[in-house]
Amino acid sequence: MSIIDKIKQTAKGTKGKSKEAAGKATGNRRLQAEGRAERTKADAEHAAAKAKDTARNLGQEAKGKVKEVAGAVTDNERRQAGGKADQVAARTKQRFNK
Repeated sequence: MSIIDKIKQTAKGTKGKSKEAAGKATGNRRLQAEGRAERTKADAEHAAAKAKDTARNLGQEAKGKVKEVAGAVTDNERRQAGGKADQVAARTKQRFNK
C-alpha cells in the first residue's frame, strides 16, 4: 500500500468518524449510521490492502530464499547474495506495512 493510499484510507476513516460524531451530537441517527458505515468500510479496505501487501512480501521473501539456496547449491555467491538481499527487502517492506 502506497503512502497516498494510506492517506486516502485515513481521510475516509476520519470523515466517517466526524460524521458519526456529528450525528451523535445532533441526535441524527441516520448521519451517525452513515458515519459508522464509512469508517467501517475504510477500516476494511485498509485491512484488505495490508493483507495484500503481506502476501506480496511473503512471496518475495520466499523467492529470495529459493535464490539463496540455489546459489549455495551451485556455488554462485552472487546469486546467493541476491537472494539474501531480496529477503531483507521483503522483511523491511513488511515492517513498514504495519
